[in-house]
Amino acid sequence: MSQHAAPADDVTPAPAEETREDRRHRFLELGAAMVLGLAATATAFAAYESGKLGGDAIAGYSEANNLTSQAADVYGDANGQFNYDRGLFLTYAGYLVTGDTETADVFRDQFMSENLQTTIDWYDQTGDEVTDPFDEEAGSPYALPEYAQGNDLTEQSEATFAAARAADEQGGQFDVATVLLALSLFFAGIASVFTAFLPQAVMLGVGTVGLLAGLVQLLTAL
Repeated sequence: MSQHAAPADDVTPAPAEETREDRRHRFLELGAAMVLGLAATATAFAAYESGKLGGDAIAGYSEANNLTSQAADVYGDANGQFNYDRGLFLTYAGYLVTGDTETADVFRDQFMSENLQTTIDWYDQTGDEVTDPFDEEAGSPYALPEYAQGNDLTEQSEATFAAARAADEQGGQFDVATVLLALSLFFAGIASVFTAFLPQAVMLGVGTVGLLAGLVQLLTAL
């Protein structure tokens, strides 16, 4: 009985043995994929934080400018009242100099605020060393609440501006991280294109360094 060989088409070829270079190429492709994934995730996070902090900084700068404007308005009102009271005092003093004390008393009662009257009472009790009833350093009781309000608004403005500047600077640190991570994405993407071992390894190495530098900068910015 004759034996017939199997048809050639039915013979399954043995799989080619994976070479060392194939393994290295596969390993580098896997490394490039990991670098790309990590860098893409970190880039998205850094961009999000940068955008959020940038918005906070803009809002803070705007609020600081608004508070500064309010303080300027309050100071303006206070300065206007101060100049008005000083004018009243000079008129009052003019009546006293001419000896018209009756008109001076009426003028004082009708036109002067309690704050100014208290200041004049204090001034009348001082000696010749005090020449200005509004001299705060000499102990004048004259005070306008608008000045305190303006000071408070100014302090709020300075604190808000400082917080906005801190957010702006932190956002800048996230921007630096984004740039480094973008470079990592670029070089890791180039590495996945090469088939030759050496250029692929070099591009992946540069991309990995960029990823590590970006992650360090990201952690610093947090």
